[in-house]
Amino acid sequence: MAEQSIPSRRAPTSTDVARLAGVSRSTVSFVLNGAPQTIPEVTRQAVFRAARMLDYRPNLAAKSLAEGSSRVILLELPAAPYGAMTFRVMAELIAALAARGYAASVHLDTSTRHSLVATALQLRPRAVLVNQPLGADDRQRLVDAGIDTVVVPTEALRDLEMRGSQLRIGHLRDRGHRRIAIVERPIAELDGAIVGRRQSVLATARDAGMDEPAVLSLTELGVPAAAAVRRLWEDGITAICAFNDDIGLAVLRAIADAGLRCPDDLAVIGADNTFAGEVAFPPLTTTAPDAERVAEMIAPATLAALGVEGGEESPAASDVAIELVVRGST
Repeated sequence: MAEQSIPSRRAPTSTDVARLAGVSRSTVSFVLNGAPQTIPEVTRQAVFRAARMLDYRPNLAAKSLAEGSSRVILLELPAAPYGAMTFRVMAELIAALAARGYAASVHLDTSTRHSLVATALQLRPRAVLVNQPLGADDRQRLVDAGIDTVVVPTEALRDLEMRGSQLRIGHLRDRGHRRIAIVERPIAELDGAIVGRRQSVLATARDAGMDEPAVLSLTELGVPAAAAVRRLWEDGITAICAFNDDIGLAVLRAIADAGLRCPDDLAVIGADNTFAGEVAFPPLTTTAPDAERVAEMIAPATLAALGVEGGEESPAASDVAIELVVRGST
């Protein structure tokens, strides 16, 4: 008996989406590509719903061929010990760009950033999204190749950092703490983020009328970290504001190694809400920003900087939910 071939499922098209949503193909294109035409919100939601139901994906190769330009954006991810929140935002950013008709490729780079430039010159993306500006020579090489460079928009992210600091400092103040310490770990690739978060905590503590927080760089675990944490406690520090949950977990270990108790001797609050923090002993109090909305700030701002479709107004930092998660460490 001859084998019967299994018919392949036809990939849905924009025509299928238009038929299901009850709109024209041009409307589907306008909505899914973020074009500036004014489309009623009920229509936009109908198109998005139909696209999800059909699992529709725009043909980026065809769009690139028709436009004569790449629809790929190369995302820089320096090789550094990032927390889980960074990867959640990166995943949501990839999805947000895809919804606007752009494919994202993530490049894990070294501190020299030479491989980032080399990859961009081979891949020929529409743009490279970087965390910090490239050097003049590297930037010129990309310009000569017709590749734009966009720095991650930081203004809205700074606003979000300030809101997170207000939640953390406000919680510690409500718990009766007046003398706190900031604990962080020096990482060259994350220097901008570390300094920015430290400055927001310092400013918030000052506005709250608290003593100027001490700042401790935690370079290693074990006895040295325990001794440093014990000195903070002996100096009258009652709470520690860790850079993120990873550093918060290191502080919990140092407190235990120092023979102290958390939160009785030292309270600890982290940031970015990781699973490890949730199951730590004691469970770590932290803040949890909405990764999807963070990405929805970055994607339109990136495309707007390129002057291409999909660069519609992005949500303000005040529209991005950030939650205080209170657990046993405070």
